Amino acid sequence: MSSQPKLFQPIKVGAVQLQHRVAMCPLTRSRANKKHIHGDLAKLYYGQRASTPGTLLITEATFIAAKAGLYNNVPGIWSEAQIEA
Repeated sequence: MSSQPKLFQPIKVGAVQLQHRVAMCPLTRSRANKKHIHGDLAKLYYGQRASTPGTLLITEATFIAAKAGLYNNVPGIWSEAQIEA
């Protein structure tokens, strides 16, 4: 029996073994540029949150078309540059 709270104990989710039960849900962090392309700021942001091995991140809520909402600096996937980023 582990003395750690259950939240910090390993768990298997499907085929993925996680080191704890804390997960980050999809959010829109407004870290893209004006053309809705992710850059170094997004890499830094998610890199910091994934620095513990076995961490589950369900990343960015992403717009699929220019007419889908277009808030400032949110990522998109309707152009080749966005998809590549």
